[in-house]
Amino acid sequence: MALKGWSGPFLPLPRTTLLKLRLALSSCVKQESNSSNKQTLAASNRRMGFVLLSIVITFFIGIVIKRSMLG
Repeated sequence: MALKGWSGPFLPLPRTTLLKLRLALSSCVKQESNSSNKQTLAASNRRMGFVLLSIVITFFIGIVIKRSMLG
């Protein structure tokens, strides 16, 4: 079994550095997922608002037409 020599920019990182790097990457991923979750929630809320607004407008138009035709 031959040992591989490490030199230049390919020096092995200590275990603590790898753990810190892994934690930093996972926190970045969490922030991105939180951001995308917020955007998804905002889009969903906006869509629900438009649906409710269309229901209210339809109801209002129905009442106006009823009053104008039936007096």
